[in-house]
Amino acid sequence: MFQKLAEDYEKLKRYVKWLYVLYELNTQIAICEPWEKVFCHVLLGSCLSLLLYASYAFVPGYCLTLIKLLWPASDVLSHAHPCNINSDVVCGNESDAFLT
Repeated sequence: MFQKLAEDYEKLKRYVKWLYVLYELNTQIAICEPWEKVFCHVLLGSCLSLLLYASYAFVPGYCLTLIKLLWPASDVLSHAHPCNINSDVVCGNESDAFLT
């Protein structure tokens, strides 16, 4: 049993290394110097984390605004929305004033 687990772990390590080499070759980072690689990795990680945070923070509010625009009679979603108090600007519903 442990032999099979060790083999699966080695396969996973090889697969992750292969994905990393593929990433380096596709982004042309393989030809950079080590300090340039670090800079590119930090830049890519920062952009990815900013994108993930922005989608987590802003997309739900804009989706609810879109649902309200498409189906204005559906008040079912507004009762379940956690931003019913005076924090609509924080929740991403600041575009309502421009559309009405």
